[in-house]
Amino acid sequence: MVWRMEALTREKEAIAMATPNRERSTYGKTNLIDDVTASTQGYSRRQVAEIVDATLKAITDKVRTGQNVTLTGFGTFRRTERAARRGTSIRTRQPITIPAGSSVRFTPGSELKAAVSGRAAPRRNNQGLQQRERGQSSTRR
Repeated sequence: MVWRMEALTREKEAIAMATPNRERSTYGKTNLIDDVTASTQGYSRRQVAEIVDATLKAITDKVRTGQNVTLTGFGTFRRTERAARRGTSIRTRQPITIPAGSSVRFTPGSELKAAVSGRAAPRRNNQGLQQRERGQSSTRR
């Protein structure tokens, strides 16, 4: 009987090894801080960690107050409200009231979608940016 348990374990290990998302399963804040530290010069790991923490806190605070946070090209974080509703308890099968609540939604931006799907990112019109840099209005008269 022991050999069967070992065979099942080997099968699970083989399946886990063949899974394409095995290497990408978890990418945490520590990994992000390490990558940003490696790609920037002049900032220590501690400074990058403080910047990442401050950024996440600012996003959290704004979304908590109901304000949308848009990072152009990356995506938008927004708060959504769920109304109270009727449900059924799975243990007793009695009707219950599920209270209203709020949640966070993330809508990916076009550049993030393009990067994930492997297609080229849509071209941005830099005309408005160039005109602002020169001090001209982006509206035509």
